[in-house]
Amino acid sequence: MIDATAPQAGATATKETEPKLLRLPRIPTPLVVAVLGIVLGSWLLPAFTRQWDDRQKAGEVKAAIVAQIASASGRALLEVHQATTRPGPAPSSQRGIPSAAQEWSVASMEIRAKLRAYFGPSAVEHWTLVSQYITSSLSVAYRSRAGDAVIPNPWISRMKSQRLESLFSEFRRDRVFDGLEIAVLKEAESLTNSLLAMHVRGYSTTTRDLVADLFPS
Repeated sequence: MIDATAPQAGATATKETEPKLLRLPRIPTPLVVAVLGIVLGSWLLPAFTRQWDDRQKAGEVKAAIVAQIASASGRALLEVHQATTRPGPAPSSQRGIPSAAQEWSVASMEIRAKLRAYFGPSAVEHWTLVSQYITSSLSVAYRSRAGDAVIPNPWISRMKSQRLESLFSEFRRDRVFDGLEIAVLKEAESLTNSLLAMHVRGYSTTTRDLVADLFPS
């Protein structure tokens, strides 16, 4: 008689001899969430928060400098326009630099310093191109009795603009300022547009800055 239980006993014996898999203890979900929260709170979150805040601050810096460029340039060019369209002989300076030119000189130096601090040499060079023609135009509008320029221009741009130079020569010769005024305003607008697209030094606003914040050297 065949024992029907024999194969079952053999199978049971085989299972008993198989190695048992090691089961890792189950990590509670709340603990995993807590650990992730700590990581996010101490590492990722500060970097993203700084990026958000710095982008807002960098935008404010750009807006302030752009507004100052527009205001200072506009007032100075308006002064030149009024001086050249005023009936009678061209105004002359008898007591040094006119107040309008002094105001422009101070504003120009302030803008130059801010551009150097926040944007670097390329922005400074572009501003020097704009400011030198405004300064030179004021010098033409207000001359000494001997016909000499009375407004010092401490910076000369290495950038060249044949159009601005041609229009300035025409203005100096014929005192026709409209063409030069429009050209200078367009050059100032070109500068401000480029500033709006540039990175502001000292602020974390780019992907590279974010990586540097996450993995400081």
